[in-house]
Amino acid sequence: MAGETILDGRYRLTSILGRGGMGAVWRADHLMLGTEVAVKVIDPMIAESPEAVRRFQQEAQAAAELRSAHVVQILDYGIDRGTPYIVMELLEGESLAQCLTRLGRLTARDTAHVLSQVAQGLTRAHGKGIVHRDLKPENNIHCL
Repeated sequence: MAGETILDGRYRLTSILGRGGMGAVWRADHLMLGTEVAVKVIDPMIAESPEAVRRFQQEAQAAAELRSAHVVQILDYGIDRGTPYIVMELLEGESLAQCLTRLGRLTARDTAHVLSQVAQGLTRAHGKGIVHRDLKPENNIHCL
């Protein structure tokens, strides 16, 4: 997928934000609304597995149920030409991993603040029976 890839006629993928075990997350333009979003696209090889596609859809549905300032909002889910994707709000700023690389380490106060925010998001997820299986500084947690 590259700069002029358009999913379902609505989302233009513009730049890659990160890669993971299931696929990649892209910065994208919502063509109808004129806004920027993040789009998680499953890897084409993984998309060949019906079980993987089912798990990806379950991830989208579970995350969409969570309404919290501490959890990224899911905006859409779809499959375009055999490629499943999840559309999310685009969070600006740096990940906790980038922050730690830049600063070396956080103060005790800043660490407590970040952990409190993460705990609130996880508490909401666990309250709905959702277990996050890929929680790490590179992947979901934003710096102060």
